[in-house]
Parts: sequence; C-alpha cells; structure tokens
Amino acid sequence: MLDGDRLLALVYRLAPHSIHRRAAREAMRLGDSIVDVGGGAGHLARAMAETAVMPRFYVLVDPDPILVSMAPRAAWLQSVIAVGEALPLRGKSLGVAVFHDSLHHISDPDAALREAARVAHCILVDDIDSSKLVGRVVALLERLANYPARFTTPRELAERLRMLGLKPRLLGGGGLPGSYLLEACEPPRSP
Repeated sequence: MLDGDRLLALVYRLAPHSIHRRAAREAMRLGDSIVDVGGGAGHLARAMAETAVMPRFYVLVDPDPILVSMAPRAAWLQSVIAVGEALPLRGKSLGVAVFHDSLHHISDPDAALREAARVAHCILVDDIDSSKLVGRVVALLERLANYPARFTTPRELAERLRMLGLKPRLLGGGGLPGSYLLEACEPPRSP
C-alpha cells in the first residue's frame, strides 16, 4: 500500500488538466497575480499555461517538497515550500488566492483563509461539498489515506468568508464531481 504522500503524488500525476480549467479561468478573471495555496504539483498553473492569457505573477505554495518539485517551470511562476496558514507574502500583494482542491487538506483552514484574505483582494475556492454523497465518500477515502478531509459546505464557507469582511458569491459546480466554486472579494470601497 502507498503512504499518503506517494498516493497524493500519484493522484496529481494522473489527474486530467480539464478539472482545473474552470478554476483557472475564474482566477484569471479575478486578478492577474495569483497565489495557489496548496498548489501541489501545479495542475492549476498548467491549466493556465494552456490558455491564451497568462498571469503576470503566480506563486504556488505547498508544504510538500515532492509535489512542489513536480510543478511546471515558467518565468511567471514561482514555487515556494510553505503552509497556507503562514503565507510568505506581503499584505494585499496579490489579486487572488486560490484553494483548488486544497482547503480541506490544510491543518487549520480558518487560519489559511485569514492569511489568504491578508495577502489577496479575492479568494477563490474549488472544493468538494460535504453535504453531497460524493463529498461524504471522498471524505471517507481521504481519512482512510490519513488526510485531514476537513470538507465544508458552500454555505458554511461563505459565512466564514463574510466574517473576514469579504463578499462571497457561489459560482456553481467546480472541476470535480460534487464540488463547488466560490469566490469572495473585498467589497468595493466608497470614494
């Protein structure tokens, strides 16, 4: 049997890029400077590279050096070994923080969301909906693989993001079956 890290590396190698395309388009719509929190092997970055519009700046952050070493190399992409709860970035330095199939893997999701709100103007989350059957099955499988599997519902996540002063908006289904895509941005400032 594979240990959790090797299993995750295998999943990332086999995952089709198509599951990342919608999140890539939505992230680019929200901003051209991106932090990919828990970006793993860089599948979201690869999906962006397949489009005609490239980000100005992209930081892939993941705590796993094996996955980070698998990330693509590009002039616009920087890979950093770090955790989502302590992003090595200045405040409000980026347009969007993306959690693509990663928020539920983070030890302290609320701390990671606070960090994302600190460094970016918008947050984009593409994750499994824990209220759906597929979400419960994926959570069980991830627990068996010794992953945290801290899934949430879109409604619960929206409330957590509102508490951070952001305005959440559900965009519908995400890249995986049973997933959702939710954006949350700072409200416009009054002149």
